Amino acid sequence: YEGVDKAKFAKKKLGDVPKKHGLGERYFIYTGNAYPHKNLRRVVEAVYFLNKNNFYGGDETVQFAIVTSRSEFEKRLRLMISELDAEEYVKLLGYVEDAELGELYANSLAFVFPSLQEGFGLPGLEAMSAGTVVMASNIAVFKEVYGDSVVYFNPYDFSTIERAMKDMITMDKDKRS
Repeated sequence: YEGVDKAKFAKKKLGDVPKKHGLGERYFIYTGNAYPHKNLRRVVEAVYFLNKNNFYGGDETVQFAIVTSRSEFEKRLRLMISELDAEEYVKLLGYVEDAELGELYANSLAFVFPSLQEGFGLPGLEAMSAGTVVMASNIAVFKEVYGDSVVYFNPYDFSTIERAMKDMITMDKDKRS
């Protein structure tokens, strides 16, 4: 198996990196490319409905932070977010240095890995190294790599992703650790 440099992503002291990137206290995170098979649209739909259904009540929102490099696929993702009227809930962070990425992972509610297909799944291991809960598609490669250490969802149904997000938000500290 591939591996992660734990020193880069080890549980970081919680600082101001999320605020620097325009994130509030409650956000989910994804890191990687924005290729179509990464299935980011369904997570955007899930976080949109999580907020529109006013899960928290009041003015609290949940954001979805996407760390991805600039590309044609990122441009398409930006257009899709606009078409879904989800700009308020989704933050495209672009490239983020590893030194900040560990803190973004550590402060997040969970890392979301919605891929329809993958070769391995290294970003999920990075998130785990930072002490972050991982939510992942219920696909064979993730079952092999992550075993029972993550929360799985059906990647073809945004409502199962939304339900898993609600579970992450309400999960008690002992179960989370």
